[in-house]
Amino acid sequence: MAVLNAVKETRLALIVALGGMLAGVMPGQTADEYQVKAAYMYNFAKFVDWPAEVFDSPAQPLVFCVLGPTPLSRVLGETLAGKMLDRRPLVYRPLTDSSQAAKCQVLFIGFPDKSRLRQTLDEVKSFHVLTVGEREDFTAEGGIVRFVMDAGRVRLEFNLDAADDAKLRVSAKLLGLAKVVRRAGK
Repeated sequence: MAVLNAVKETRLALIVALGGMLAGVMPGQTADEYQVKAAYMYNFAKFVDWPAEVFDSPAQPLVFCVLGPTPLSRVLGETLAGKMLDRRPLVYRPLTDSSQAAKCQVLFIGFPDKSRLRQTLDEVKSFHVLTVGEREDFTAEGGIVRFVMDAGRVRLEFNLDAADDAKLRVSAKLLGLAKVVRRAGK
């Protein structure tokens, strides 16, 4: 158990370091921004637990999907290529429709318009999927993780109510790096 905790703490330190990579990046340098976002997404898988019924076997792939137009697609595919987490291969899949998201564990939603975002979040609500986006209203609309650009750095915002609804457990260590939001009245 101590070894596992040490490994997780080392991984968390890497996440923190990745968050600071953009300090000197000038506006418009999106390649670095999306490399950091892809690295964060890769690391989300290490600090999120899905319900047991999501996987048929311990070796079933962990699937990262992207829906909508975004520079993240290419970078995420490159980041995940050949990687494994425990015994699970990490797989990247671009999607053309939200109905395909039932086979995803991590879903980045890149739609720029609010109505399409809301529709997609409603459609995937019953799936046990970690939804990730970058629109300003992403977590307010029910998304779980939002990438926030702050002074040239990628920051995180988590909607824990949405994570609870999806039956996902997010590590307190990961939440320590993020702004946490809840529904009003909680």
